[in-house]
Amino acid sequence: MTRPFKQRLRAKEPLVGCFVMAASPTIAEMCGYAGFDFVILDQEHGPADAETLENQIRAAEASGIAALVRVPWGSRWLIQRALDAGAEGIVVPHVTTAAEAEEIVRFSHYPGRGVRGLATTARAGRHGNVSVADHLPQSLQRTCVILQIEDAEALSEVSAIAGVDGVDSIFIGPADLSASLGHPGQPGHPEVAAAIEGVIRDTEAVGGPVVSSFIRDAEDARFWRENRGVQVLCLSTVAIFTTALRGLAQALVVPQENREEAQA
Repeated sequence: MTRPFKQRLRAKEPLVGCFVMAASPTIAEMCGYAGFDFVILDQEHGPADAETLENQIRAAEASGIAALVRVPWGSRWLIQRALDAGAEGIVVPHVTTAAEAEEIVRFSHYPGRGVRGLATTARAGRHGNVSVADHLPQSLQRTCVILQIEDAEALSEVSAIAGVDGVDSIFIGPADLSASLGHPGQPGHPEVAAAIEGVIRDTEAVGGPVVSSFIRDAEDARFWRENRGVQVLCLSTVAIFTTALRGLAQALVVPQENREEAQA
């Protein structure tokens, strides 16, 4: 990494990352060596335990890529565990109010800025090999807070949520947002598209956080960048692997009926 992810995010660099759902340090490492900018290790839908999460973060760091963690919800304990493991930031799903956003920011930072528990003996503190005097300001500069907007009730609160001091990015979740609006599996539905445009507009009007979003493929990335002006995008490793495997299977695997005909 050339500089901390939070600085790159705040500088509005065009960044592309991958959601990693599998409990696999190897996949996180592969994303880094492939050239992606960051990974989001998914604890909302993924099965990784605490030890595996630490190893995923180690693998990401070893391959020169920033590691963020999507926690299941904005719990103080879950945020603490992710940051103690060494994550550069947290992604919190289903944020619907500014009060939630303020609480999440407080949970993510040490006293003086928040209420995060201090334990420099954790991995984030290099297991006691960094002083408190150094660790606290380093953490403040490094830790980023990304909040997901993916519920209909959040749409009227975007400006207030994005305006909370300490929120670094508003991440649009098209899949859950489309379901919440009554159009599951249809992120391109006019009502969903209008809602997404509103999230982007309201976030940019605040002038602070960067807008980011989940994408399906390279074509989707071009649409978000060229038509919506969103520069921070994230793919799914599950979708990447499934699409590749399905394509290879369709191209190479002989259908059962053809095998039976050949054997007849």
